[in-house]
Order: sequence, then C-alpha cells, then structure tokens
Amino acid sequence: MRFLARLTRAVPIVLLSLSLLVPKHALAAGAGPVESLRIGVLAPLSGPFASGGSAFLQAVTLAEKRANAEGGVLGRTVELVVADTQGRVEIARSEALRLLSREKAFALIGAYLSEETVGAIDAASSARAVLLVPVAATAEITDRVVREYGRYRYVFRVGYSIDQWAGMMAAFLSERKIRRYAFVGASIRWNRELAEALAKALGPREILPVYEAFYSPRSPVFEPVVLAAVGKNPDILVLGDPGAGSVEFVKKVRETGAPLPILSVGGTLGDARVAATLPLSPPLYVQAAAWKGSSPEATGYAERFAARYGYAPVGYSDTLPYDAASILFSAIRAAGRADSEAVVTALEAGVFPGVAGRYRFDRSHQAVWGTPELSGVVVQWEKGGSRIVFPAR
Repeated sequence: MRFLARLTRAVPIVLLSLSLLVPKHALAAGAGPVESLRIGVLAPLSGPFASGGSAFLQAVTLAEKRANAEGGVLGRTVELVVADTQGRVEIARSEALRLLSREKAFALIGAYLSEETVGAIDAASSARAVLLVPVAATAEITDRVVREYGRYRYVFRVGYSIDQWAGMMAAFLSERKIRRYAFVGASIRWNRELAEALAKALGPREILPVYEAFYSPRSPVFEPVVLAAVGKNPDILVLGDPGAGSVEFVKKVRETGAPLPILSVGGTLGDARVAATLPLSPPLYVQAAAWKGSSPEATGYAERFAARYGYAPVGYSDTLPYDAASILFSAIRAAGRADSEAVVTALEAGVFPGVAGRYRFDRSHQAVWGTPELSGVVVQWEKGGSRIVFPAR
C-alpha cells in the first residue's frame, strides 16, 4: 500500500517532466502534438551563385522568424528544410524530390537560376506541392502553367518575368536618353532570354544593341569581352550577371578608362560592401525589386535584415525570396489549412502585401509587375551610399 501511495504521488511529477520535453509549438489546447509546418528552400549555397543563394536563404529565414514570432501559421511553427542546388539542374530536381518525400516539406520556395527551377517544378507538380518561384525568370515556368494548368497549377512566380524585367530596363534606358547599348553577361538561360527581350522592348524606342556576348559563369574569361564591348562605344553597358563574376567584370571595364556607365541586373553588385570596393564613376546602376527608402515596408525590411545579418539587403536575391515566403504564409492562413489545392485557390484569388508592393497573380500565375502597386527601382551607387534614380520620385 505504501508503494502504491508513493507511485500515485510520483505519476503527476513524471508526466510533468515528460511534458517539458515536448516542444511548446507541438502542443495545442485540448489536442495532441501539433506538427511543425515544414517549408523546403532550394538555393545555390555553393558554386558561382553562392552569394545570391546565401542572401536568398537569409531572407527566407528572416520571414520564418517573423512568422513564428507572430504565433506561427495556423498555430503551427514554421520549420525550414534547406537544400543546396549548387546551381545545377539535376541536383535541383533531386533535392526538390528529397525535400518533398524524405523531409516531408509541405511546399517549396526556389530555386534561383531558371535552369534549376525548371527541374524543380516537375518535382513539385508531380507531388502536388505548391512551389513559389522568387527569382528565376524564364518564360517556360509560367508558360507551363498556361499549357498544362492541371499539372502545373501549383507553381507561382513572385519575381518579375523576362518581359517585365526587360520592360523596366527599357523604361530606364529611355529616360536616360540612351541610343546605343552593349549587353554582356553570364551564359545562363534567363540572360540570353533577357538580351532578346530587351532588344525587342527597345526596338520601338530606336535604342539599338551594338554588342552582345556571354561568358562562362564557372570559368569566365573577361578581358576579350570587355575590350570588344568598350570598342563598340556604347552609351551604356547592361551587365547580366547576378553572381560574383560581375565584380571582376566591372573592375576590368574600369581599368580600360572608358567613360562607360554600367546597369547591373542586381545580385552581388547590389551589396553595399561590394560597391564600396569599386570605382563609382562613371555611374554604376543596379536594378532591384525594392530598396530602403522606396516605401515604408522596404525600409522596415532593410532595417530588420541589417539588424540580423549586419549588412544591408541587395534588394533582389533576398527581397523576392522574403516576399515569396511571406506570401506563402499568408495564403496558407487564407486557405485555413495546409492543403495544396486550398492554397492554390487562395493564391489565385488573393492580393498579398510584401516588401516590394502588393502582389496579385495573373492566369499564368505570374505576379503582375509594372503597375503602381508593384514596380522595381534602379539605384545608383555613390560614395558613402546609394540613391534611387528610377522611377522619378
């Protein structure tokens, strides 16, 4: 009897001790353990585009931390499961499959390059998992949604399309009264598509390409390309390289002494730490989805990012992934449950506030850019900082 009495007194203590071993996010009032909401992240964390991939992951992590600080998503803690795509198609495809099957990710955010994203959308669509594409711009992504909606309806692009990107650049070049330009960049899919789309957008404005070239992103040889581009005497050089190679390319151009302004598509050259190491005259312009000072939301995001990571966001390879994660969380809340079909319906019907503006998706599941609600900016690096130069403010 004494043993039973001691056992009876001990049971509540044991149960209390066991309860402390269960994570707080896994408990719900009147219910059993609640699983975390696992979100897969696909980004190149090694290779020539690792700087962009690192910023990509940091931004999604910032969105995850903010969501969890606000109580999670539908009472569930957000948990990121991450894969390094290395900027390679087959690795992106296999890692997407791993995140969905083995890691039990509910949805995916990624990838970075267009090539690897095309591989990832097949994996996501086969698993009927929502995939939000923050950066990759190739037309094939949204074309598939239109051609085979039943299969690819789970794919949504948050970042701008090739045509939208070219349209923004064309408006800037026209405002600057450019007449001749050179297009140079890394030999990756969206770059070639962007060069073609930009020429098409600028043709009616009588702004002509005088030189076009692409170099290997993994083993680039810059000098012949630089000399050839400068030799054509363009009014501006459009640099399509979001990776680390863009820094060396800019230095090579400046070494020629040519008074040639450069417009970068963004990425590494949007990093203030990098810009501080470069000659900034003639002008170095960088395109971005949003920038500190472009809106209260963009300023708040930039301050939160800098407070956490110790440097300012680049406005492109971080801002768009942050918005993609925030949109996904909002859509799940709007759907009322973590169900792919319900989330697709919410994404198709909703309007989602983000750092860059207010997002809505068209019938191809492309975010509608180039409107008063959602438009990018161009900044100019200056000694000691930067200045938004487009659109006119």
